[in-house]
Amino acid sequence: MSEQPPAKMELTSSEFVTAVVHFFRGEMYRATVWRTRLDTTTNWAIITTAAFLSFGFGSADIPHLVIILANIFVFFFLIIEARRYKYFDLWRWRVSLISENFFATVFTPSKNPIHENWRELLSRDLQHPRFKMTFMEAFGRRLRRNYSWIFLVLVICWLTKVSIHPTPIEHFTDILKRAEIFHLIPGWLVLAIGVIFNGILFVIALLTLKSREEVVRIYPSKKSKLKISNI
Repeated sequence: MSEQPPAKMELTSSEFVTAVVHFFRGEMYRATVWRTRLDTTTNWAIITTAAFLSFGFGSADIPHLVIILANIFVFFFLIIEARRYKYFDLWRWRVSLISENFFATVFTPSKNPIHENWRELLSRDLQHPRFKMTFMEAFGRRLRRNYSWIFLVLVICWLTKVSIHPTPIEHFTDILKRAEIFHLIPGWLVLAIGVIFNGILFVIALLTLKSREEVVRIYPSKKSKLKISNI
């Protein structure tokens, strides 16, 4: 005997509203959890930076290597946060889609949904979930919003460290001498790696600076001159 195809589920208006409300609450909870994880990672990066800088400037005998290590730790925190941001953006996309097209029409029935096919978009995303941005886009966004300032502080503090410890430098060329690491890695190589590292971060921040192509977006205020403002 051939199997009969399952009957389509027909929901009444009240059942549909109940289902949407419960689904919305679940997605809102997910978005909130991942938003909290983003803040946690940023806090780790800030606390780590503060700890390394306090230790590094605590004594003139402590090498500048501690600030370089701080850069490495912060970089790994940025990688973790970029991955978390991809998940947060997925749940935020669903929450925004329902808010724009369902709840907006509930409070003002005269309004039409921004996207008439929002149910189809949501159903397609539930059956075949996908991230709304690439890892590099998430990496660049978190870099521009938070981590660029941390890396800038670390660069300034590293230059300050090699300039004043153990004694203030007299010539700029003295930085090359002090930049070496335990007489194993020459100063010019340390400077070159630092310039390349921060240069790559700057390029990534610029290349990923673009408007979103997804249907869900955060709109700016009327006074804003920006066309699109993303989280």
